[in-house]
This record gives sequence, structure tokens and C-alpha cells, in this order.
Amino acid sequence: MQDNIASILDSLVKSDLDEAKRKIQALLPTVRSEKERGSLMAAAGILASMAKGKDGALQTWDSAKVERAAKSITSNQMADDFDHGYADTLVSYSKLRVDSQRSAE
Repeated sequence: MQDNIASILDSLVKSDLDEAKRKIQALLPTVRSEKERGSLMAAAGILASMAKGKDGALQTWDSAKVERAAKSITSNQMADDFDHGYADTLVSYSKLRVDSQRSAE
């Protein structure tokens, strides 16, 4: 499942929204856990934000803020597996974006 999420995130980093959407739809029926569901929902949320953005890209994304927010979510005693999957996926996407931007320079 993590490889599939990574593939979706890679498509999102490349701003290939149609491919990311197809992958998300194909993965939906295979979700078995709350953590997987959280991961998929995070990816779908990024996709939705990008689809609304200009040129299929997120206009603002501060990796440091995203990572702080994710750590805050996962450190909360009330956080469940869904929350952990969601937060982990946001951090993974954030890291991919940073790596992609560094490669482009």
C-alpha cells in the first residue's frame, strides 16, 4: 500500500493530476485499515487543492509548517491510525516536493 501511496504522491509532485486521480480511484477498493484510509484521504485532499489551484499546482506549501502540523497531530494522545496515516502522507509529500525542487535547480 505504501508503494501505491508513494506513486500517487509522485504523480502529484509532477502535477499529473489525471494520473493521480486514476491511481486514487484504483486504490480505494483495496484500503484495509484506518491508516491506509488516512493516507489516501490526504492524497485526495492534496489532489483537490491542486485541481483548484492555478496550473495544477499548490500555490502555497510551506514544508516546515506542514511537518510541524503533522508532528502536532501524531503527538496528540487522541490521534488514531487514520490521523497518523494522514499526517505521514503530508510529510511524505512535503519531502518529495522539496527533493523535486532541489533537483530542478
